[in-house]
Amino acid sequence: MMADASSPVSPRSNSKCRRESSASLAKSKSSDEAKELSKQKYDSPFDASLIAARKRSQQERLWDIFTAYALQISSEDPTRIRIANVVKLLQDCGIIEGDNTEEAKMIEKEVAIVCEAFLKAHPMDRDSSKKLDFTAFLALLLHFAKMSGDRDPSRAYDSLVRTCLEKQQKSRNRVAVTEELQDCKKVLLIFEEPLTKIFMFYAAQSHSKLEKIDPKMAQFCPPHMSYAEAVAFGRKYGIIAHGVLTTTEFASIYIDSLPKAPATEYDRVLTYTAFCEMLVRLSKKTCLDINLPADRNLKGLLQVMWLALASSSPRALKITDVLKSDRVDVTKHFLIHFEKYWKKERYECELFRRSVNTSARRIGHGPAAIPTTASDAPPFEPGSATSAKNQNAAAQSKYSIITYP
Repeated sequence: MMADASSPVSPRSNSKCRRESSASLAKSKSSDEAKELSKQKYDSPFDASLIAARKRSQQERLWDIFTAYALQISSEDPTRIRIANVVKLLQDCGIIEGDNTEEAKMIEKEVAIVCEAFLKAHPMDRDSSKKLDFTAFLALLLHFAKMSGDRDPSRAYDSLVRTCLEKQQKSRNRVAVTEELQDCKKVLLIFEEPLTKIFMFYAAQSHSKLEKIDPKMAQFCPPHMSYAEAVAFGRKYGIIAHGVLTTTEFASIYIDSLPKAPATEYDRVLTYTAFCEMLVRLSKKTCLDINLPADRNLKGLLQVMWLALASSSPRALKITDVLKSDRVDVTKHFLIHFEKYWKKERYECELFRRSVNTSARRIGHGPAAIPTTASDAPPFEPGSATSAKNQNAAAQSKYSIITYP
């Protein structure tokens, strides 16, 4: 008899098949769970927030590098960077060669051509002098990343940014003034009305000019003071004058006063809050006596501003003058407010006494600049003949200013 070809499988063989099948199912299930877990981990809001925080940190460090190179030409806007400085930045980061070989020079020229082409293709991101703001600079880096040949431009961009951050040593250190701002809170609150008027005057000028250059940015930016208008403010109110501060020092303080890690680049502008911080930073910079409290330094800066306005005799201008009415209104308001505060607080003042030390050009620096008692200070009232005479002298010389009770 022939053996039955379909004889039943032995129990041992059947058990082995079941074990293999069970192991296969378990392995498949484990693989599916791992994929799901990986997906959940990737999709986790916490994980996403960490990625976003890392990118914000990278962008903030990139901003510091950007401003460090923009500030290399101190007399220009530190919020914009020239093409030549972009090329220098990329060379210092090792992204393009920076030696004097013919090949390196050719690459440098090609990069400059790409920058030029980018500016022409993005007319709203440039001004007439071929400079890029930070938003345009980021877009330019993305443009370079797309040219790299990588299938994933986002990955190429991240790699480019990391290279900039790892190899770059020229980032700027921003000094915090949290305590000083708290100490100056009362003074800033008292002067809030005239300071707001000053800020809004220059903010209106900034907005008007920005509308012509970049309508989109003008639409989305909050009221702010541009660098050009901030410099105009500094000159008008005697801060960038008579050896008080140089334009380079003022530019650095302006940059440091801008919001740190803003939600969008439209918010990286000098708002009123940032303007108040700038005043505190300016007062700290102009006073070299580290023992003086922050609010006292700020009062000194406000008196410098008052002195600059009083010496230009804004009262002699006609309020009805259409071209100057807004400016006169603002300056006159500040003068009146300061003089009322002056009398109320019974300020002591030692103005226009030359410091023996020729380097004592800033507020409160040098022993000869500060009276020791109230009797040492000459009789002085705002608006008096004495003050007018002293104001004229101030326009021609560098002086150390003021002490307060």
